[in-house]
Amino acid sequence: MNQDQTIDDLLAKYLADETDNHESDTIGEWMSASEDNQKTFDHSKIIWEGAKNIQHQRTVDVDAAWEKLNIGASKKEEVIENQDIKPIQKLNWVNSFLKIAAVLAVVFGLWFFAAKQFATPQNDVLTFKSEGVSVEKILPDGTKILLSKNSTITYPKAFEGETREINLTGEAFFDVHHDAAHPFIIHTQGTDVRVLGTSFNVRAYDAQVQVVVKTGKVQFSKNNHKVILTKGQKAEILANVDTIIKSEVAEEKEVVKEKLNSFVFNKLPLGEVAKSLSEKFNIEIVFTNDKIKDCKLTATFENENLDNILSIISETFNLTFDHQKNGIVLSGEGCE
Repeated sequence: MNQDQTIDDLLAKYLADETDNHESDTIGEWMSASEDNQKTFDHSKIIWEGAKNIQHQRTVDVDAAWEKLNIGASKKEEVIENQDIKPIQKLNWVNSFLKIAAVLAVVFGLWFFAAKQFATPQNDVLTFKSEGVSVEKILPDGTKILLSKNSTITYPKAFEGETREINLTGEAFFDVHHDAAHPFIIHTQGTDVRVLGTSFNVRAYDAQVQVVVKTGKVQFSKNNHKVILTKGQKAEILANVDTIIKSEVAEEKEVVKEKLNSFVFNKLPLGEVAKSLSEKFNIEIVFTNDKIKDCKLTATFENENLDNILSIISETFNLTFDHQKNGIVLSGEGCE
C-alpha cells in the first residue's frame, strides 16, 4: 500500500471516529506538513458530513418506500395468487430498482452539496517568485517589495477583511503602505511580522529568521514570544528555538536598503559591499588583493547598474575592475 492510500484509509477512519491515539497523531502531523494537506482534510470533512446528512435523509425516504411497496405487494398477491405471474419476481425487480435509485440519489445529492460548497467565490491566492535575481513587486494595497533572489511570496488577489496577510520564503525588503485600520502581517518560517506602515528587511531562507527595521515600528513574534522593533533595531530567531534575540543595528557592519533597487553603505568594508552586490546582481565579485576588502565605503546608490557602482568604487579607491568568464575581478593596492 502506498502512502496516499494509507492517508486515505486513515482519513476515513479519522472522520468516522475510529482511529486510535497514534493514528490521530499521524493525521495531525500530516495536516501540519503543508497547506495543501490541510485543504484536502477540510474538503474531505465537508464531503463526509454532507454524505452523512444526505444518507440519513435518503434512508428515511427509502424505508418509507419499502413499507409502501411491501403493503402493495401483499394486497396484490391476494388478487393474483391464481395467475401465472409471480409477485415475488416483480417485487425483486422493483426492489433492485429502488436500491439503484437510492444510490444514485445519494451520489447526485453529494455532488450537488460539494458543488454548492466549492462554488462560493474565493479570493484567489497568487504566487510571485524572484528566481536568480532581485525583483520589485507592488502588492494590491500599494505596498512595495524588493524580493531578493530565490525568494517567494504568496498573497491574495485583493486584500479583504481586517488584516493584510502574505507568506514569505527567502528575503525581501518591504515598504508597507500605511493603513492603521488594516495591519500588514508577514508569515515566514513559523514567525509573524506585524506592521501598520514602515520599511524593513526580512530574511528567512530557512528556520533562522532576521528582521531589520529601517523606519517605523514592527512587532516580531513566534508562538507566545514577541518583541517590538523600531528604527535601527533588529531581531533574530534561531532554528528550533522560540527565544528572540533583539539588538541595535551596527551601521558599519549592516547593509540597509534605503529604497527599492537602492543601497546605503556607511563605512562598510568592500568585502561586505561585494557580498551585497553579488546577491543583488547575481554575479560573483572577487579581489586580487585581500587588502581591498578592508577599504570602507560610504556611499548611496539609487537605481544604478552594477558597472556604474563599480566605476565609482574603483575611482574612490584607485582600483580597476574587469568582467571575466566567472565573474568580476577587482584589482589594486587596497587599504591599510
